[in-house]
Amino acid sequence: MAAALAALAAAGTLPIVAAAQVASGTPVSTLQHRAARIATQIAAANAKLQVLSEEYDQARLRHAALGRQIATDTAAIGTAHHTVERDTRHLRDQAVAAYVAAGSAAGLSVIMTGSASSLPLQQTYLQAASGSLSTAITSLHDSEHRLSVREATLASARSRAAASERTLASARGAANALLGQLTSTRQQLSGQLAAAVAAQQRIQSEQAAARAAAQQAAAPTVAQAAAQPAPPVAPPVAPPSAAPTAPSGAQGDVAVRSAESQIGVPYVWAGATAGQGFDCSGLTMWAWGQAGVNLPHSAQAQYDSIEHVSLDALQPGDLIFYASGGYIYHVTMYVGGGQMVQAEDTGTTIQITPVWGGAYGAGRP
Repeated sequence: MAAALAALAAAGTLPIVAAAQVASGTPVSTLQHRAARIATQIAAANAKLQVLSEEYDQARLRHAALGRQIATDTAAIGTAHHTVERDTRHLRDQAVAAYVAAGSAAGLSVIMTGSASSLPLQQTYLQAASGSLSTAITSLHDSEHRLSVREATLASARSRAAASERTLASARGAANALLGQLTSTRQQLSGQLAAAVAAQQRIQSEQAAARAAAQQAAAPTVAQAAAQPAPPVAPPVAPPSAAPTAPSGAQGDVAVRSAESQIGVPYVWAGATAGQGFDCSGLTMWAWGQAGVNLPHSAQAQYDSIEHVSLDALQPGDLIFYASGGYIYHVTMYVGGGQMVQAEDTGTTIQITPVWGGAYGAGRP
């Protein structure tokens, strides 16, 4: 656990892209780049939060287990005390009964009152009882000593476990706050991006209308066109042949079509069920499974188990991996044209997005 905490601390706090108001002239591509950076940071924050949550749960279990051990040991020593008290009464009753059987009522009175004067038979039984009790009490004292040492050890371990639990709870709270901050920033950027796209479309429409008006004003009248000689007719040109396409049955194409069939399905942590929910590696595992390729349900394990390819030579179906602090936390599937399909994080659905920058690597199942 200490190693995990050290690794998380070494990774540092994720930088947050400022969500300041963007000037009206900010290009759409710039906003898209900022949104992609925020999405990358959100994915990394989710990965760190998942690690912290797992560590926190383990610390709570260790803390609770130590508490149960202390309670068990305390109950055991209580039982030992009860046993000694019971044996004390039992041995004393035996001594009394033996003396009574010897026929001395006076001796019984002496035993009951604890008088210093006693008969030889009385002394024999009391000494036997005393010896047995002395052995039991010595055993009890040994048990108490062992218990005190064990309780001190457990208490120290429990104190460390409680401190780790508090530290992890604080770190998890900070990670949650960071995730909320990043999500808020992404929402603001989404609104700015939508406004920028609308403004861009409006400008393009106005420019198209202006060009159409200019062309109409410069066009010759019907009469002028009729008076002019007809231009020579160019011979027909054969249309270019269509570029060859990859076979529709290729495994990569099957995987892409399968992943795209789940667009709109919600992100679900550890999910891998069509129509219900996926996490990032669950989606790529299921989609490639439809193409007859088995992949593990883990981004890191998928990266470790497939052939690695250059990010400059991606083909549809290739997997793109993202990492933070040496930990691969996210995987997506390339669909072509600079786009990828992915299960991004909690609160989103399966969608096609531009390929993010900063990828750790890529692979081909």
